[in-house]
Amino acid sequence: TLPWINALLYAPLMDTLEQRFHDTLGEDYTVTITGLIPLLGSTLNSVIHSAAEAYVIALVVISLIMIILLGNLKLGLISMFPNILPIAMVIALMQLNGVPFDMFTILIGSIAIGLCVDDTVHFMHHFGRFRERGYATKEAIGRTLHTAGRAMLVTSIVLCSGFMVLTLSQLNNFTHFGIYSSLCILLALLADFLLAPALMTLLNPVRQSGAP
Repeated sequence: TLPWINALLYAPLMDTLEQRFHDTLGEDYTVTITGLIPLLGSTLNSVIHSAAEAYVIALVVISLIMIILLGNLKLGLISMFPNILPIAMVIALMQLNGVPFDMFTILIGSIAIGLCVDDTVHFMHHFGRFRERGYATKEAIGRTLHTAGRAMLVTSIVLCSGFMVLTLSQLNNFTHFGIYSSLCILLALLADFLLAPALMTLLNPVRQSGAP
C-alpha cells in the first residue's frame, strides 16, 4: 500500500520500480506498471507543471493590468510584491510541514493571487488619489488605511471564514486547502498593511501636504 505523498514523488517512484523489475527479470521481459497510482501520478505531475506555467502567465498578466490600472510602471510592478510574498511563504510552510502537492493544494496559489490582488488594488488606488491631492506620503498612507483599510480587513475576514469551514472536513486535502488558503489571505492582508506602506514610503519622495 502506497501512502498519500507529494505528487512530484510518484514519477521517480514508478521509475525506481520499473528499474528494479528490469534488474530482476532481465531484458527478456518488458514490465509496464499500471493501476490507479501510476495514472494519478502522471495526472498530478501534468497538472502541477501546467499550474506552474499558469502562475507565471497570471503573474505577467496581472502585473500588466496593475500597471495600466494604476497608470504607473513602477507602482504597478512594486504592487505585486505584497501579493507574491504571501504565496511564496505559504508554499514554503507547506513544504516544511510535509503537506503534499495534490489536486487541491496546487490551487491555493492561483486562487490566492486572484483574491489578494483585490486588496492591493484598493490600497494603491486610494494611495495614488491622496498623493494626487497633494498629501505627503505618510499622510496619504494614513488616510488610505483609514478608508480602504477597513474594507480590506472586513473582506479578508469574510474570505478566511469561508475557507476555514473546509477545516471541518474529514478529508486532509480539504483541511489543508482551507488552512493554507486562509493563511495566505491573512498574510496578504498583513503585507498590504505593513509591506505596501513601507514600499511606498521608500519609493516616494517627501512632499509637504498641500491639501486643506
